[in-house]
Amino acid sequence: MEIKIGYLLSDWENGIKTPLFWNTDTVPGLLISGITGGSKTVSAQLIVNQLLDAKVDISICDFKAGGDWDNIVPKYAEYTDCDDLLKAFYDSFLETIRNKGHEEKYIIFDEFSSYSLSKEPKAFKGLMSTCSHLAFMGRSFGYHQVYISQQFNSKVLDTAIREQFGVKLYMGQTISTESATMLFPNCEIDKSFHLPKYCGYISMPERELDIVQMPYLENAGKLKKLLELKGKALYG
Repeated sequence: MEIKIGYLLSDWENGIKTPLFWNTDTVPGLLISGITGGSKTVSAQLIVNQLLDAKVDISICDFKAGGDWDNIVPKYAEYTDCDDLLKAFYDSFLETIRNKGHEEKYIIFDEFSSYSLSKEPKAFKGLMSTCSHLAFMGRSFGYHQVYISQQFNSKVLDTAIREQFGVKLYMGQTISTESATMLFPNCEIDKSFHLPKYCGYISMPERELDIVQMPYLENAGKLKKLLELKGKALYG
């Protein structure tokens, strides 16, 4: 399946809409990072909008419980309840492996860094084991992860796991040295340069670094309402 992430800024500025796609058949997961107000949640909601259209199985964990994701899908959890939903997703993955099956399931995890940092050392190790197994083997069985966070350093997601996420998106007009190093380690980025609004940096397997333009949304609340209506139509 191909999920549209945004458009190439270089073409957008010339009036050409060249879309960038996440091919979920070849790339198991997606990281979305960025500064507060940088449109990372809206970017993720645009992705979920397409997943709803595709009628795939979606689980949503919202550790911050900010109201951006409630009332969309039945498989939804906030704050500490995210433990149980992540476990259910992982248990389903293990069962699919045992049955040598293939599903099309996605977990969206907002504020993953806060969730990860809330864990004691033993629980953090268990979380990394779960994330690692999903990241390395999920694609073969149709299980995909979308993690959203302000930062993805080694304290919240092990480097080896982070490298398995084939698409990395950073939303915001500026990027810190740490985020540039974590997400785009082999790329030269002028961190003094300010991107236009609704833009960010993106790395994909076939394109090491591009600047992505998101569609303009005058009222992001309308998108959330659309997701709720689609969810209600699908899940009743």
